[in-house]
Amino acid sequence: MPAVTRTILRDLGLIIHIPGAMALFSVLIALLAGERFAVFPFLFTGALAILIGQTLYRLFQASARTRLPHAMVLASLSWLVVPLLGSLPFLLISTQVGEGPETLLAFREPWNALFEAFSGFTSTGLTVAVSPDELPRSLQWWRSFMEWVGGIGVIVLMLIILDPASDAYRLYRSEGREKKILPNLSATVRIMGRIYFTYTLLAILLLRVLGVPWWEALNHGMTSISTGGFTITGESIAGYSVAVRLAMMALMVLGAISFATHFRLLFERKWLESWQGLQPRALLLLLIGGTLFLLLENRWFLEEWLWMDSMFQWTSALTTSGFSTATIASWSPTAQLLLTLAMVIGGSAGSTAGGIKLNRITVIYKGLIWRFKRTTSLPHELIRYEVDGEVLTEGEIGRRIEAAGILVALWFLLLLLGVIALLHMVPPGTPLNEIVFEASSALSSVGLSTGITAPELAWQGKLTLIMLMWMGRLEIIPVFILFTWPVGRMRDAVEQRMPIGD
Repeated sequence: MPAVTRTILRDLGLIIHIPGAMALFSVLIALLAGERFAVFPFLFTGALAILIGQTLYRLFQASARTRLPHAMVLASLSWLVVPLLGSLPFLLISTQVGEGPETLLAFREPWNALFEAFSGFTSTGLTVAVSPDELPRSLQWWRSFMEWVGGIGVIVLMLIILDPASDAYRLYRSEGREKKILPNLSATVRIMGRIYFTYTLLAILLLRVLGVPWWEALNHGMTSISTGGFTITGESIAGYSVAVRLAMMALMVLGAISFATHFRLLFERKWLESWQGLQPRALLLLLIGGTLFLLLENRWFLEEWLWMDSMFQWTSALTTSGFSTATIASWSPTAQLLLTLAMVIGGSAGSTAGGIKLNRITVIYKGLIWRFKRTTSLPHELIRYEVDGEVLTEGEIGRRIEAAGILVALWFLLLLLGVIALLHMVPPGTPLNEIVFEASSALSSVGLSTGITAPELAWQGKLTLIMLMWMGRLEIIPVFILFTWPVGRMRDAVEQRMPIGD
């Protein structure tokens, strides 16, 4: 077996311990909830994951260090294998009970169980659970737990808990993270963990103080900070008071702000400097401007001033959280397209949010401004290229714009392919804007839906949305490397065996 494959399998074995430990911990939740029928499914899932993980790790423990392309292959495989294991509790618990609500029995269909697990671990929030309030508490917890872990990322969580033999920074970058908060990566991931855990506790306590029952506060606190969107109520956040909705909006925004900004706020106490960067200013501007546009559109179409719903839904879309207080399918096509734009843009890089990310949007925006200045400037006039106080050369800014442009182009290409695929799988007569909305929600890890995602959706449609969620969570590039990696390995093997010509 090639050394590279051995290295990838070794690190994959480490990562598989994460869902195993999650399942074993969830046994306690099942016992506390008095749901003994859920104990075996969690025990089986935990034992299987840890057995596979230990086997892979011990077999290939002495393998070489990881290069970045191999780390990206590992990340792609991890985000396939982890949800596969995460689907087992849905499947097993639904088959353990003889009779139950339709929402639970729907998970006897493997595609539904797999869909929910992928949506959870990618912190997307699209769901085939029609009435989450009818699910057993053990499964309500498992859905929230998956999103909470998926928000920070299974590889980052592995780096927090374990000390892998591979190059940790390459593993860190493979999940789409670039910037280290501290010079030492180990310190960086641990400070991220502290921030994440602290905000989660604060979110739970805030919701409880506002009158939300403990169980709902626990689950919604976890899924709001992770910008996940799973709920345990039948109507998402629509049944809560205005105060709770405002609190949820604040929590969603916290989740969409980068860990680096939180570090400057909490540990370095740089209150003003933290909000002077391009991403925080862009997030604030988009939150205000987008809410106003959506508010006016709803006033035009529905002839009502939907202040709270417009503000909440725009915040939910832009932060890629996926919570809902309104039936979006009843809104105008223009309102749905505005929300689609918000979902595609997404939150800050280095946060728990999905989407293209504000750092790429701002770089492309600045690039357009600089291009306009170059076109209109005098022949010998110098142009200053500056991003967040950092002065860049023309070559450096060109590389940044190129990298952002490539990712955006790939994003829209993948979105187009997803829409084309869904067109053949949804009921005839489904409006195109709703299909674009659903595909964007999956690709940007949001979870808002116009009703296309449902237990009755054909398995091909669920597979399409799963692929979009998977590739969107990894920001596309690692998936392309995974698909082309075997081709590269075969080409290298052929070249090594070719005779040298005269």
